[in-house]
Amino acid sequence: MVQFHNLTLTLEALGSCGVVLPLEQKAVLAHSLPLKQAKAGLRSLKCWGKVTARNGKDYLIAQGAGKLPPGQLPRTAFKYSFSQDGVKWIDLEAVSDEVVSKAATITGMLSGEPAKSYTIQEPGATPAAEGEEGAAGDEGAAPGIQISELQRLRYIVDAISADTSVVPKGSVRTDASGKVVKHENFSGISYPDKLESYVHGMDGPDGASLAKDVQGTWALQYDAFQGRTILRSLIWPGYQFYYLGATCSWGAQYHGDGCKNNDLVFML
Repeated sequence: MVQFHNLTLTLEALGSCGVVLPLEQKAVLAHSLPLKQAKAGLRSLKCWGKVTARNGKDYLIAQGAGKLPPGQLPRTAFKYSFSQDGVKWIDLEAVSDEVVSKAATITGMLSGEPAKSYTIQEPGATPAAEGEEGAAGDEGAAPGIQISELQRLRYIVDAISADTSVVPKGSVRTDASGKVVKHENFSGISYPDKLESYVHGMDGPDGASLAKDVQGTWALQYDAFQGRTILRSLIWPGYQFYYLGATCSWGAQYHGDGCKNNDLVFML
């Protein structure tokens, strides 16, 4: 659950893995995120990561936690916002199942232009005119369903969160109001070098173990001297998680191009 993560500690722990934010950007986030949290009325708001774009205007993503409806999984309470300067935050609206199915067909990096739209041709649609690009995600294609850049961005963030969002097993619990909170009696995990010790936090305290994911989905590096574990997703390159046994602290960030590694099954 990223709301328990400390951005400074997470960047320090994952800096050697390439997860870096410029000092000026971190300073801006320290001021803009609390303001956005107060304005949106969220219980918490943390930096989720960064999705890079072709034009260099990358999307910073913030994940906030709202009120959890009774009997619902934690993922239903999450709100997402984006910023390209770290100052102005704009909400990323949830997308429908139809948009999800269409956005999943678009490949390649985001453009970095929030106003851009992608044309998804329906089966049997009139082919694009000669000289125009007709592939999914390209402008100029024959009339079809329009998917905006921001809808695609929200789809990418949701997909990454669903497949990752790692927390140590036993580190969170559900309180009397149904809110998922950090477990006050959590004293660490016994086997930090085993995938069985980590679960998918988007599904709450009873999230599935990472060991049940497709074999080869995760790369685990354990430093016994420092008592530190680093987990990297091979399905979503750019997602990295750390756990430090000495302080029972953990955190994660996604810094990548938003492209899923669909070839992983052929690489195993």
